[in-house]
Order: sequence, then structure tokens, then C-alpha cells
Amino acid sequence: MTYSTGADRVIAATEADTVYRKIFWRIMPILFISYCIAFLDRVNVGFVKLEMGQSIGMDPAQFGFAAGIFFISYALLELPSNMLFERLGARKTFLRIMLLWGIVVVLTAFVQTPVQFYIMRLLLGVFEAGFFPGMILYLSYWFPSERRARATATVFLANALASTIVGPLSGAIMTWGNGMGGMEGWRWVFVIEGIPACIMGLVCFFCLADRLETASWLSPRERAIVAADLGADQAAPRVSAHGRGAVLSVLSDPRIYLLSFIYFCATCANYLFNFWLPTLIQDGGVSKIMNIGLLNAIPMLAGILGLLVMNFSSDYLRDRRWHLAVAFLLASVGLFFSAQTGNFAASLALLCLANFGVTAIGPLFWTLPPTYLDAQRAPAGIAVISMLGIFAGFVSPMIFGQIKEHTGSLNAGLDLIAVAMLFCVVLVLFVIPKAALRVGRDR
Repeated sequence: MTYSTGADRVIAATEADTVYRKIFWRIMPILFISYCIAFLDRVNVGFVKLEMGQSIGMDPAQFGFAAGIFFISYALLELPSNMLFERLGARKTFLRIMLLWGIVVVLTAFVQTPVQFYIMRLLLGVFEAGFFPGMILYLSYWFPSERRARATATVFLANALASTIVGPLSGAIMTWGNGMGGMEGWRWVFVIEGIPACIMGLVCFFCLADRLETASWLSPRERAIVAADLGADQAAPRVSAHGRGAVLSVLSDPRIYLLSFIYFCATCANYLFNFWLPTLIQDGGVSKIMNIGLLNAIPMLAGILGLLVMNFSSDYLRDRRWHLAVAFLLASVGLFFSAQTGNFAASLALLCLANFGVTAIGPLFWTLPPTYLDAQRAPAGIAVISMLGIFAGFVSPMIFGQIKEHTGSLNAGLDLIAVAMLFCVVLVLFVIPKAALRVGRDR
């Protein structure tokens, strides 16, 4: 939408701000809670592992495989799930995904062997596939590029919040639920943390609108404002393709693989914290489950701070490149030096610095694909980037599990991720396409 100068421009901008606030408070609380539950159900195994391994006879290497195998089925089904998202709409897609994954999480409470646990993790990946890229695509239906970092940051704040509370919450359930109903405490974690997903699936179905055009809670004038802003986002010359042609266009675009690699590295760092931070704390000499849970929350709180500061600053200063580069650099420095110090307090402080950067990366990064891709290629492009990048969720836990099994320490893994983060700084500053880093437009 093009505004005139002076008072008309101020009035139009104020009206647009009001519309986007209305949209934000209508859809973001639902997406926030849903993604918080999704991430909680995905990473609670990192904490449950402290007791579950002994209960079902699972060593660190087997845990690394079990934690990561989720991402195989998840990644393989992301593209078809996201293409189906376009056809079925958000409401039916979120209902299907959340209802089925919630049931699987509850059933995981009853596994007796590592093989049974592998199967449940695979099924969780099958049913959750498409949820995250579907949310990113859904945000692009409502927020133009200049407002998308704040919206995306809100979704990722749910990720960070889940990472923060998973330790204290799971620790409390494991401690106080142990023996209740004849079940071990770790089994109650899956039951109690799985049921909310089913509930939120129903909330998504009844409370969300599939698209801007079907949002009865917006007036025609409000819908026109948003449509004009979204249309202006697509004004730059792009590759026009539909259906199968859009998929082929995405798969033949080398920049998609560049973005996928950057996301892969960021995801490796993210799951280092979510699957292995409790182990790092335990290796530092902390033995009580509740204390591990409380200490686990400290770097995660630093991550929330990083997410808020870096992403709101990115929108305010209308910059993506330097914010991403700084986030990757902080992650690299924090991880590398945390592996070198022998002092637990210093190591924990450096992990806080690292997670400040790591948690900020996700929402900053996910403003790029919807900006770079046109409306026809966005569903396939977002799914492909997510699919290739999310394989890190399989690779990272497996590598760390093997490192832990053979060296007794995770330090070599911290160094490896630190180098990958430093390489991403170079890619962001000198290689990533300018079309992806564009923020909004001149008014």
C-alpha cells in the first residue's frame, strides 16, 4: 500500500498498526501455546532420559539415535504435509497433526524397550510433520515482511519457553509422580505433557481462520489493508510457478540449499541445548534431578532474552544480515569457550551467551524464506528448507551420543558446532542472497 506524505501517511500507518495488533492478538496466542506444547513434547526426552535409560536399558548412543530418529520421518513428510496444508487449510491440518501427536506422546509412557521407544519416536515424527513449516507459511498469510520478524519471534518464544520450563516441569513430575498409580515418574511426564496437544488441536480448528479472506472477525476495510501490504511484498520480480512446477522450481534453486545448510547448522546448535544440556549439567557435578532442572532453565532464559532483543531490534533497525551474523558469532564464541573452561559456573555462563545467540537465530532466519520466495513457491520452498535443515535433529543427537559414549565428554561436540556457527557468519555476511534479506519496502 502506498501512502501519501504528511498527515494522511500518519493516519494510514496508525490504522495499519491497529489492524495488525488485532490480528496478532487473535492468532498468535493460539500458535504460541501450540508450538510451546509441540516443542515440550519433542524435547522432554532430553530430561526424561536421565531416568528412562536405566529403566528400559538404553545407553547414551541408543538415546542419541532415539532422539534423532524422530526427525527422519518428520523431515521426509514435511513437503507433502505442507503442500496438503495449502489444499486442506490451517484448521484441518493443525487439528490432524496435534490430535495424533498428542496420542503418540501419551502412548510413549508405556514403552518397555529401546525398540518400542524408537517406534514411538518415528510415529511422533510422522504425525508432527508439517506443523512448523505450516506455522511459518500461515504467518506469511497475515504479516508482511516488515512485520514478520516480531510475529515469528513470538512463535519462537514458545520454543524458548518450552525449553526453559521442560526441566523444572519434567523434574517436578518425575519427582512427585514417581510411584503414583504404580508408574515410574518419567512415564507420567509423557502422559501429562501429551494430553494438552489434543486439546489445542481442537482450539486451532474452532478458533483460527484458514486465510485472510475467511477471517470474519476482520472488516472488509481491514482485510483490504492487509491484502495490499501482502501484495506489495510480492511486487518484486520472482519466478512464477504453480503446483508441480513450483516444487521443481524450488528444487532447482541453489539458494534454497544455501538457506537449508544455514538452518541445518542452527538446528544442530538448538538441539544440542534441548537434548544434551541436562547431561552437560549432570557432568558438571550436579546430581539431583530437581537441581538439574532448575539450572537447565538458566541458559534457556538467556535464550529468551536473546530472542526478544535481537528480533525486535532487527525489525526496528530494518536489518537482517548483521543481526543474524552477530547471533551466529555469539553462539560460536560461547560454545567454543564453554568446552575449554574447567569451571562449572564459567561454563554455564558461556552456555548462556551461546544460547542467547542460538535462540535468536531461528526467528531471524525464518523471516528470510517467505521474503525470498513468491506466493506460489513459498509452501514448497519453506517445506524443503525445513525438511533438509531438520535432518540436523537426527544427525546432531546421534553424533553427540557417539561422542559421549566413546569419550565420556561432550566437549568435542561443542567445538564442532562452534566451528559450524562461525562458518555461518561468513555465509550470512557474504553469500546469502540480498533478495532474502529485504525488509519491507519504501513507503
